[in-house]
Amino acid sequence: MNQRRLLRTRFRISLMNMHSKIKTKSPLLLLLALAVLAISVAIPATISAPSAYAQASASPEQALLQLANRDRAAHNLPPLQWDNALAKAARAHLQWVIRNPGELSHQYPGEPDLVTRGAGAGARFGTISENIAGHGDTPASLEQIWMTTPVHRANLLDPHLNVVGIAVIENQGLLFAVEDFGRDVPALTPDAVEHQVAKLLQGRGFPPARSNADARATCTMTQGQAGAPKLVIQWDGSDISQLPEALIQNLDKTKYTSAAVGACPGRQSSQQFTTYHIAVLLY
Repeated sequence: MNQRRLLRTRFRISLMNMHSKIKTKSPLLLLLALAVLAISVAIPATISAPSAYAQASASPEQALLQLANRDRAAHNLPPLQWDNALAKAARAHLQWVIRNPGELSHQYPGEPDLVTRGAGAGARFGTISENIAGHGDTPASLEQIWMTTPVHRANLLDPHLNVVGIAVIENQGLLFAVEDFGRDVPALTPDAVEHQVAKLLQGRGFPPARSNADARATCTMTQGQAGAPKLVIQWDGSDISQLPEALIQNLDKTKYTSAAVGACPGRQSSQQFTTYHIAVLLY
């Protein structure tokens, strides 16, 4: 059986609630032997069509998407949705990969970094990650090596990621691929953010205060607070589906009876991330 070598890397940048710094994991560059296997992968009907790359009408990008979602379904994870902006960012980086033979990299000299590439392509995200592979015979061979390498597998099976853009180029008879993953962040108005956070607070027994004017004013202030709340908690975040732990720990019904929520643009230093700044005033 012929042996070919496969290079792959994985990179992740995440923004979490209550943190103002971008967390990065350094790229991991590995060189492993890849056995070229002739396999047929069954795709569940809920994901779409038959097998990996055997279907002539399936592009290699769509084949990798189907394979990724097959593996996520096997772990009871929701499928990744295709994101055109992330696909654009992946294609742009893949051109750099092809122009720079040798070790794969997430950023070549003169190239923007991953966050800037994603934002420049129009993606909105709270988390962005990337897998790169080269010298593969088929999309199935690329997926197989990613799924057998812990760092790449972690990207593919990350329950917090929900969108992906993929680019594949054939070069000298072999496939090179870039997958850019993200957690899509909807572009919500301040009113919509306030409504969602107030709903979460009400679910914990804290009804809305008579007015949220002071909360809105506090949100825009660099220091101090408006009005006379008993406690003020503020944070930057992209995920408004749950309250931050620092707020939850202070939701004491013996001390406070109502809450006001104000939302404004995020103060995160890296504005490529889509974030919201939120102020909660407890009374």
